This record gives sequence, C-alpha cells and structure tokens, in this order.
Amino acid sequence: MLRDLRYFIQISRPVNVFISLLAFAVSCMLANHGSLHFVTNGGFWATALTIAFIAATGYWINDVYDFRIDRINKPSKTVVNAILSVKKVMTMYLFTLGGIITFTGLVIGWYMGYYHITFINALSMLLLFVYASYLKRIGVAGNLTISFLIALVILLAGYLYELTIPLIWAMVFAFEITLIREITKDVEDIRGDLSFQLRTLPIQIGIRQTKYVLLGLYLAFIFSTYLPVAVQYWKSGDLLWMYLLSSLLLVQAPAAYLIWRMIRSSDPRDFSFQSQGLKLVMVLGMVTLFFL
Repeated sequence: MLRDLRYFIQISRPVNVFISLLAFAVSCMLANHGSLHFVTNGGFWATALTIAFIAATGYWINDVYDFRIDRINKPSKTVVNAILSVKKVMTMYLFTLGGIITFTGLVIGWYMGYYHITFINALSMLLLFVYASYLKRIGVAGNLTISFLIALVILLAGYLYELTIPLIWAMVFAFEITLIREITKDVEDIRGDLSFQLRTLPIQIGIRQTKYVLLGLYLAFIFSTYLPVAVQYWKSGDLLWMYLLSSLLLVQAPAAYLIWRMIRSSDPRDFSFQSQGLKLVMVLGMVTLFFL
C-alpha cells in the first residue's frame, strides 16, 4: 500500500502541483491587493485542495493514455503499466474524481456558495480528460488547452476575491509561458510521439520551423512584460521602476538565455533543459507581479 502511494505521488508530478498551488496563492494575494488575509478564508483552502487533486488526476489520466509513448521518451521514469497497472490507476482516478466532484459541488458550491468555482473545476476535469485522450495528439489545440487551464487557476482567485489588473496580467503571462513550455515539451518528446503517429506541432512542421514559432512566442512574451508599464504610465505617469528591474533580472534575462540555448539546440533531448528552465521563469515571474 505504501509502495503504491509512493508511485501515485510520483505520477502526480508534485513539483508541478506545487507550482500550481503557488500560482494560486500568489494570485489570491494579488486579488487582495497584497494582503494575506485570504489565508484565513476557508474558500481559499477548499479551492487549493481541489486544484491539487485536479492537477494530480490530470497527470494520472495522461500517463494512462501515454504509457506506450513514455516507454520511448522516458523509459526509466515510466510508472503506469510498468509498476502500477492501468486498471489500478484508472480505479484510483475514477474514485478520486468522484470525491472531487462531490466536494466541489457540495462544499464549495452549495455550502460556500462559490458556484463559479464549482463550474470551473468541473470544466477543468473535463478538459484534462479530453486533452489526455484526444487533444494532446492533434497539435496546438492541446497546447492551448493546457495554457488555458493554467490561466483558469489564476482566474479562480478573481472569483474568490476581486479580479484586479495585476491578476489579469498574471493570467496573460501564465498563458504565454505555459504555451511556450508545452510546445517545447513536444519537441523534447518527438521520438516517442512519432512512433505512435501523433500530430504535434514539431511533427507537423519539423523541429527547425518549430524553433521559429518558439522564438516568436518568446519575443511576444518578453514584449508583453512591458505592457503593464505602458498601461500604468498612460494612466498615471508612473513607470513602475521596481517591476521593470525585477522583470528584467528575473524574467527577461532568463528568457533571453533560454532563447540562446534553444537556437543552439539541435537534438530533441537538448530541449529538456528548456522545459525545466521555463518552470523557473514561471516561478520567478510570480515575484515580479508583487511590484505591479
């Protein structure tokens, strides 16, 4: 039992789940104008709990559909159908999903009155299943779906508290950086995806052309980090110097380095560094939002 629990935690991608929870917590702070009072709100903890389990189950169902591909892309890390049976993972997935639906409907929706969050949670669970079973195999639609779901995590804070301007920028940045990372992961996994005739963007247009797409997305992302400054200056004449400095050091400089590494990369395995680096940029980017 403990052995199974260990592997269920492994396929839940705890680091990624933690980043999602961190993004939600930061978003709640932005939605409260920098205040930490949200930590005393039961709605915050209930929503955070559902975010963690929805994200984890999303990874479970993704591994169920992808275990054959994972044997090629990451054989040493494959758990489903290697250590945990597909039947066991699916049973736990359906059981946990039932628990999430019951909790989000009765506690968050009916008892707490956050019906918007109940709807978003249900939509997220549905989209994660459709992504794993279908959208992931047809290219950019799957990448856009995951990016949209990450933006929804931030929107949850707006429904709980207030949809502030910094929160809107956080949604934009999270969507952009997630889209870049999802396409980067598709390049990294191209060998296994090719073997099973998936239609991801790198397979459809090739790695070289995908690098041009990624370059465009990187440049658009860096450009967008200046938009809050332009909007604020137009509204009040303030230049947001602390945001500019932190964005330059913590976001733009690392992104420029990742661009340089990407341009020099030729082997799909080289893109593993890009994928991990983008996680760091996402976390560091949360710090800059406090200066908006």
